[in-house]
Amino acid sequence: MTLYALSKQEPVAVAVNPYSPIPWDEIINAYLRQGEIAKHEVFGDYARDFAEFLATEHTQPSWKKMSRAERNIIFLGYGSDDVFPTVIDVRVQLNDDGKMTFETMDERCIDHDENSCFCSIGDFSNVEPIMSGVLTESREWLTAKFRSQLELIKKQMADEVTGTQFEEAVLNAIDQYEPDPSEEFVNEMDNMCDSLWECVDMALDSFNIEDLVHVVENFVDAKVQIDHLKNGGKGELRQTKELAVITRTEGLVWIKHSLYGV
Repeated sequence: MTLYALSKQEPVAVAVNPYSPIPWDEIINAYLRQGEIAKHEVFGDYARDFAEFLATEHTQPSWKKMSRAERNIIFLGYGSDDVFPTVIDVRVQLNDDGKMTFETMDERCIDHDENSCFCSIGDFSNVEPIMSGVLTESREWLTAKFRSQLELIKKQMADEVTGTQFEEAVLNAIDQYEPDPSEEFVNEMDNMCDSLWECVDMALDSFNIEDLVHVVENFVDAKVQIDHLKNGGKGELRQTKELAVITRTEGLVWIKHSLYGV
């Protein structure tokens, strides 16, 4: 996604697909030339203002054939009275009258009840280690490893008592020990993650914006490199074109561009 700040005064940004047939760069620059946007207490009103502007823009009939990814845009930021950030996932639709409208507007907010939220602006697998401490594929591998080791140990125990007076008793005990390795392991991992979150929540206050972004950079870079190694070093490395943060006090802040794949 390509990010644009929609205001010099308010923490409001929009992310668009740079490969969409819609000329977002031209449209957003035309929107910005109208002057500073109106201030809103409710963050969703910024998206609705942009929707009204889109309805006045010239369109192409071919845009009707856009894929879901090509017509997806994301609004990020804060209303004037917000303490927590909001993300609005929007899909643009070209109506029969040739006007662009918002087909859907899925609004999600981080608040006292919701610790965090991911929308389609990002690849969840890239940031999953930050949230849960381990990738899903790593959990699955460890679960399979646990199961295979368990079966090996059971076989070794059975082999040791074969032909002895303890054989029947040991085999009965082994048969009774049939836990679900997958469920037990995942539950244990979840419990570990819950306890880790307390540490993470406290630690976040100790870092500035640049430090936090560098943490994300390192995780994403490691994930890209690991995937590349798994493929035997074949193919190009994936690239994250832009990495940015948006805060209540500083608005949209870019840290680096054209990351990874070097």
